[in-house]
Amino acid sequence: MQSLPMDAHSGYARTSRALTRWARWKGALRTRAAGTIVLLTLIGTLLPAPVEAQLPRDAGTVATGLLLRQLDGVKRVLMVAAHPDDEDTGFLTEMARGLGAETAYLSLTRGGGGQNLIGPELFEGLGVIRTGELEAARALDGGSQLFSRAFDFGFSKTAEESLTMWPRDELLADVVWAMRTFRPQVVVSVFSGTPSDGHGQHQAAGIVTREAFALAGDPEAFPEQLRDGVRPWRPAKLLETSRRRFLPDAPIVEGEIVVPIGAFDPLLGRSSFQLAMESRSQHRSQDMGAAQPPGPRNSGVVVVASNVPDPEGSVFSGVDTTLVGLASELPPGPSARAARSIGAYRSAIASARAAFAGGGTAAPEAGVVDALRRALSALDAALAAAEGHPVDELERVLLGKRALVERTLAAAAGIVFDVRADDDLIVPGQTVEVEAMLWNGGSDVVRHPEVVLLPGPDWPVRLLGVDGVSDEGVVPAGTLATWRFEVEIPTDAEPSRLYHLERERDGAMYRWPEDRSLWGLPRDPAKVRGDLSFALGDGAAGVGLEKPWRYVGVDQALGELVEPVLVLPAVSVGVSPGGMVWPRGSEETRAISVVVRTEAEEGASGEVRLEAPSTWSVAPATQAFELTGAGQERSLTFEVTPTGAPEAGAHRLRAVARTTDGRRYDEGFTLIDYPHIERAALFEPAVSEVAVVPVRVRPGLRVGYVMGTGDDGHEAIRQMGVDVELVSEERVRSGNFAGYDVLVLGVRAYEARADVRAANEQIFDFARSGGVVINQYNQYQFSEGAYAPYRLVIGRPAPRVSVETQPVRILEPESPVFAGPNRISDEDFAGWVQERGLYFASEWAEAYVPMLEMNDPGEPSRRGSLLVASVGEGVYAYAALSFFRQWSQRVPGAYRLLANLISLDPEAWRAFEAR
Repeated sequence: MQSLPMDAHSGYARTSRALTRWARWKGALRTRAAGTIVLLTLIGTLLPAPVEAQLPRDAGTVATGLLLRQLDGVKRVLMVAAHPDDEDTGFLTEMARGLGAETAYLSLTRGGGGQNLIGPELFEGLGVIRTGELEAARALDGGSQLFSRAFDFGFSKTAEESLTMWPRDELLADVVWAMRTFRPQVVVSVFSGTPSDGHGQHQAAGIVTREAFALAGDPEAFPEQLRDGVRPWRPAKLLETSRRRFLPDAPIVEGEIVVPIGAFDPLLGRSSFQLAMESRSQHRSQDMGAAQPPGPRNSGVVVVASNVPDPEGSVFSGVDTTLVGLASELPPGPSARAARSIGAYRSAIASARAAFAGGGTAAPEAGVVDALRRALSALDAALAAAEGHPVDELERVLLGKRALVERTLAAAAGIVFDVRADDDLIVPGQTVEVEAMLWNGGSDVVRHPEVVLLPGPDWPVRLLGVDGVSDEGVVPAGTLATWRFEVEIPTDAEPSRLYHLERERDGAMYRWPEDRSLWGLPRDPAKVRGDLSFALGDGAAGVGLEKPWRYVGVDQALGELVEPVLVLPAVSVGVSPGGMVWPRGSEETRAISVVVRTEAEEGASGEVRLEAPSTWSVAPATQAFELTGAGQERSLTFEVTPTGAPEAGAHRLRAVARTTDGRRYDEGFTLIDYPHIERAALFEPAVSEVAVVPVRVRPGLRVGYVMGTGDDGHEAIRQMGVDVELVSEERVRSGNFAGYDVLVLGVRAYEARADVRAANEQIFDFARSGGVVINQYNQYQFSEGAYAPYRLVIGRPAPRVSVETQPVRILEPESPVFAGPNRISDEDFAGWVQERGLYFASEWAEAYVPMLEMNDPGEPSRRGSLLVASVGEGVYAYAALSFFRQWSQRVPGAYRLLANLISLDPEAWRAFEAR
């Protein structure tokens, strides 16, 4: 559930006899107020995704009670920050679930520049995961989720850097757009816009939020936005979170508005704070699991700016949140009629709340439904009073309230509506059966129910049959009615691409599509929706519900599962590896795997070719494939050999499949599918990007790679021509590293793996006996746990160099680290992406030799990025450089430096130390 209706603009075009008058009125409004549809579409499609942890969404006592809280008044809060996990979930939960306000969180980015603790995805893939985690969080705390076009390009230390990567006017326009479409009275900035915010992207968020607050109501600002019903909007108040961090005994900041979030809520069965911590725990890719302790807690905000008197009493003090206040915008006669109808509406919902409070689990039988039917009639009268006058905030709010009352009435009456497709992964040209189900779980009869499927454009729909509706058009209490449809997917239907990934990024900004209704949404709405209209009992007011189609299946281990329906290409082509480094001068032959897959029921057949530049040979030239049914795939191996001494630089190998009907396919997809988020498809070209790099390694090396939180380091080493093996957990725990010359520990291995922590002494033993240990960066647990062989401290905040173009000084150019087998120079630090490194050591024992010096602009020099020390007969290196980020972009210097590290000869290193 959430505080905004889904597609509020489209829930009224009904065709049953009981709704003919309303349909005619709404049709006239559609013609007159087409611009309102953009606003309502943008906000209305923000229902959270179904996830494993969430509150009851549709019917019953809890759903009814939470919806009843949202029916009176107009309260909207927009929170703005930079990233997934920046939001104050306690504040949002109390506003939405406790107070019944409409809330939204605008995250400037989707978090793609961070790290991933649950899988291998980075950049855009990680952004998809973190988008899903924000949706899952909002499904719990009751808010909506919005985004700007900004791409998280990684850590920065200044607002100036962030607002250089993100063109200031474009970012500001996005925040203004969010304010004009969501129309909050209260804007809450998580950040101050000053260096105290830390991360430069945090600072930028604070700056543009303040600027947007001042500009959103100015028609001269971004006038291109002011069409299709979008109007200037002047928020009443700008607040800033006081960052109490939910501590029960935190001192009150001067001027702070304290928001209690620790009271027990009988509908939630816990406090807003406890629910907020479950919401926060959805950020699993960021290691954000949180406890849910009971007892008093507080959140808080301070007033930054206000356009209303007395702004400091409470969050909404000084703000007119009444529906009657909006009616005063109409001319006197219509205003009086609308005010009377609004009074009747408020009286009806007061009766519904009283009946609910007095009826307990019997509330739907104790007057709630009757009162809500009266509320619908009163809203229709108020809307009729506004008819013929310019579209304004009153109509927008009343339409939204009507959709919300419809949902509340259905919840109280035990009406459940669901739309199910018979397949979850569909292809162009396929015919899909869809079943819409109306379960009348209450005691009233449902009259004149009708279901209309609202598919994508030019998708033919055919009604196959209706069951469970009597000849008189009635669904009796306690029964189920079903409508069966057939939907034909056109042969030219577009796959289910995420709208913000349809086009290549413009630097650090995504490109929004022409369809303005998508701007800022977490993802595209479902391709097909079911629209149910009916009358309940003897009520005259029409009721409408909408649901997206979903696939419902069964996992034999986990039970029922619900998945979105995704349109995928009939044939997909994937290449593995998708990128690799090729040592210049190597004449080896490598195997490239091309996986051909079909989701078409009838299967697919044809041939595959791996296209390569003239300096490469591919064998065989083509290979045939035949797939007999949906879900089948075949892996084809091509052998690639350099034939003309390829030059250093980028080379591209592209796989192309041609089916027997002449269609060409050269794209694959990855299903990003984790149990706590909505599944999505990430599309990518069937290409292997090859970087020919002048890199050498010491011959005969055997490397053991201990995976940390997930990276491609082992593949990077293998592609340099080294024998590398992923070390199993069993072998790590046993401490048996015999047969390896080098152990490389993946990023954050000490945080992610208990076996690595337990085997730490055996890792030292491996070094003492003459092995080389390369320990990539770790966080504070590593230094606080004293897991290094000698004293090594990572200070708080951890030193890092976030500007990837900053110069690097090589401190010991004649050391084995830089002298060979690859001579490392300044050129090897060109082209690095996102950052130089992070979690540098800030203090260390004399046994370590610092190898590099670097710093961000205006900061002192840092020497803790690469430390090397002798340990017994071997060598130990702490390497906090961001090697893991360079693999995806195949940065030559990163490979060359890592090649030198794994090629370290302990004897040569000791000779260097002894000089």
